[in-house]
Amino acid sequence: MSLLSTLIGSMSTDESAEAISRKTGVSKSLTSSLVAAALPLLFKKLTSNASSQQGAASLLGALAQHTDTASVASQIANADTADGNAIIGHILGSDQAATVSQLAAQTNLSEEQVSSVLGNIAPALMSSLSAANTENVQAQAAAAVQSLEEEKPASGGGLGSLLGGILGGGSSSSASSSSSGAGSLLSALFGGKKEEKEEKEEAAIDGSSLLNLLLNMK
Repeated sequence: MSLLSTLIGSMSTDESAEAISRKTGVSKSLTSSLVAAALPLLFKKLTSNASSQQGAASLLGALAQHTDTASVASQIANADTADGNAIIGHILGSDQAATVSQLAAQTNLSEEQVSSVLGNIAPALMSSLSAANTENVQAQAAAAVQSLEEEKPASGGGLGSLLGGILGGGSSSSASSSSSGAGSLLSALFGGKKEEKEEKEEAAIDGSSLLNLLLNMK
């Protein structure tokens, strides 16, 4: 499950929706609709912001200040709305007014209601992203250690390399390379570039690209 799906789920539970509704006056059903519409836009904007080294560093600094481990519903109930509004302002920048207007039209809410909901879920968004980033870093570190351990027995494998060459490893590699080249050509001819663009777009929305950008800053 993607980070986006996980967060939409946690912010759409009865408890979370009730917490948002109490603080904003927006009905539970409409808060859930707004969360589902707003989070993909926020993740896409966060990914765009983090695409520069300065932007990624700034986001990491902000995440270090949002490490609440309480439930998402509890974080929303106790959210500092002023902090949340500042977060949304930093994320959306000059696109804030247009984004709020778009979400208001999409959900049949007023712009004031949209802004209120966004301000109350923003701190929980940051804490959830902070936790996901930490888990991602730890997972990558563990994978690196495991990879090093698996490579140790092969360090003295000169004989294996020699046998590979004798048994036709070179020709196999050549065939593989040829096949790969043909595959790349066909992929380009039949929309490979389009698929790649769509995959990047999806990754920017579901949070995976954002986590990769932050990981590269470590």
